[in-house]
Amino acid sequence: MTAHSRELSAEIAALEFEIHQLNDASSCPDPHQIQTVLEGTRFLQPEPLYKAEEELVESTAAEPERDFPGLYNDLGLRKFDLAGWWLRMKRLEPLPAPTKNEQLVTLIATGRHHGHTALRRDTRLARNRFILLTLVLLAILWSILSLLIPQL
Repeated sequence: MTAHSRELSAEIAALEFEIHQLNDASSCPDPHQIQTVLEGTRFLQPEPLYKAEEELVESTAAEPERDFPGLYNDLGLRKFDLAGWWLRMKRLEPLPAPTKNEQLVTLIATGRHHGHTALRRDTRLARNRFILLTLVLLAILWSILSLLIPQL
């Protein structure tokens, strides 16, 4: 345990040193010095903002090679492949067989399981309650508007 503790302490010290270097480099106005500090760290990737301009021009000028150029339009976007889409749809796996819990839920929902109330009954009650409250709200709005319109 002591050896493991020493290893972790050494790693923490190395990380703190890297943090200190990065904080010093972040206050520096020279981007090349920041780039060299970033390259020296082990976890951070160098940002493309600090790359040389010629590297950026080369990377943007290179057109990616396509395996099948007929599958891409003039803008470089992939065309819709109807035959490929149909083959992917045909390969879709069917739904798995229902488990015992799913069967129980189905039985309860339809009201065929002894001792349980049907979920359809609860749904019907909630729907009727919603309709009733909507009609009450419309009646209240109608009465308020009928009182306000003659005064306008």
